[in-house]
Amino acid sequence: MKTFLNLIFAGILISVNAQSVELNDIRLNGNIPFQININELKSLAKQIDSIKLIPELMDMSIADSIIYIGKTHFEFYKVSQKCELSVVYFDEKITELNIGKLTLSNKTTEKDISEYFKSDCSSTNFIDIYGETEKYITCGIPLTLNGKMTDNRLLFFFLNGKLKRIDLWEPS
Repeated sequence: MKTFLNLIFAGILISVNAQSVELNDIRLNGNIPFQININELKSLAKQIDSIKLIPELMDMSIADSIIYIGKTHFEFYKVSQKCELSVVYFDEKITELNIGKLTLSNKTTEKDISEYFKSDCSSTNFIDIYGETEKYITCGIPLTLNGKMTDNRLLFFFLNGKLKRIDLWEPS
């Protein structure tokens, strides 16, 4: 019984101290939400570069196609006409990712992220990304949707100490 109560107490402490990001607080360039209707995306984005069928590499995805704005991309679902942000690359088209009042860009450092998200990003790991030659350093934080914890994570990828890429990752 004592062990059971200790486990419950530890779970409560972890929940209280857990850091997470609410998906609804995420905005690209300050105005494009993580989930958006395709027509709204077309009006808010300066230019959609391409719309491509899901590549074989992403065969676990249930999306119909990928919408690219620079190297940043959304997964597009034809039936609902919704686009969901999947990968953010900072370039001339996408210069920042806003999480509430927090603004991230290619000038954000690994140290900055470790200070913002101490419990999840105080240590980082090396990772290879398929199709890329660079070896990134990464860390991730949990994502919530409408205040409820999800299995998804916001993954930060650093190259030479600077934030290069952010993935909204969900387990397959």
